[in-house]
Amino acid sequence: MTNWRLWIGIITCSLIVLLAILGPVIAPYEKDFMEPTGYYYNGPEDFGVHSSPYPPSKEHIFGTDQWGYDILTLLLYGAKYTVFVGIGVALVRIIVGGLLGMWFGLTGREGKKNSNSIFGLLGSIPAFVILYFLLIGITINSELSTLELIFLQAFIMIIIGVPGVYAAIHSKTNELKKDLYITAARALGAGRFRILWKHLLPHLKGTFLAMFVKEIIIVLTLIGQLGIFNLFFGGTILRLGGPPVYISISREWAGLIGQWRSFVYDFQWILIVPLIAFLLLLFSFYILSRGIEIRQKAILQKYPHI
Repeated sequence: MTNWRLWIGIITCSLIVLLAILGPVIAPYEKDFMEPTGYYYNGPEDFGVHSSPYPPSKEHIFGTDQWGYDILTLLLYGAKYTVFVGIGVALVRIIVGGLLGMWFGLTGREGKKNSNSIFGLLGSIPAFVILYFLLIGITINSELSTLELIFLQAFIMIIIGVPGVYAAIHSKTNELKKDLYITAARALGAGRFRILWKHLLPHLKGTFLAMFVKEIIIVLTLIGQLGIFNLFFGGTILRLGGPPVYISISREWAGLIGQWRSFVYDFQWILIVPLIAFLLLLFSFYILSRGIEIRQKAILQKYPHI
């Protein structure tokens, strides 16, 4: 039976990554373009003032926001931050946590539980709580540049996410090292690095791939949660002098949802469009994750000795 989930996931995720790469090139307007406000006169009975937000039209497929920015343009410019931060943070989490988990699981240094205790402590605290209190004083009206903030925020997310990956791979390695082929390799004089590279890593590559996609979903979910609390990736501008207004500097999708959530009752297209885009992004990686899991189960059923 064809694994349609895997193929749909690969196609949709590939299209989204391609969109993130080409976003600024195919955007209909420049990032800072604003639809002007002004008067119109088409006759004695057809005159008035046109002002933002503009509803979806031929000129603006998804409409504009309250300041006249084209929503499609903002989504295309912000896609690269949302997509590549999610992929990048997840990838580093898997590499660092996976290598540490394999090494300590293979060497069996459970007697010195310093690393396990630290990882266990970090893993027991909800990631969002840690992120919120670390970023609340950094993200809003920050003196750092957008790129500096992105790297700092990504680094914190990596540190927080490594313990979960470490614990999963450590447990898996502990089980695998009891298998006969590992015992035989040790009896034949294979060193730890050879066992790790030639035996454990090939066996765990399917696990790493599945965990990688799941970590992308977890990272994107965290970015979305932070966006609801106005902690946008790349920085938040807070404008006072009336009702507080929070603006995403990078225009990443969770930030657009956060800054436009007040439009849930009026001018709904402003909120619905980035919300649908973000949910589609999550769904694409989720369906890819399910496809990978089904493929792994099929391989195990076909070759149960693996």
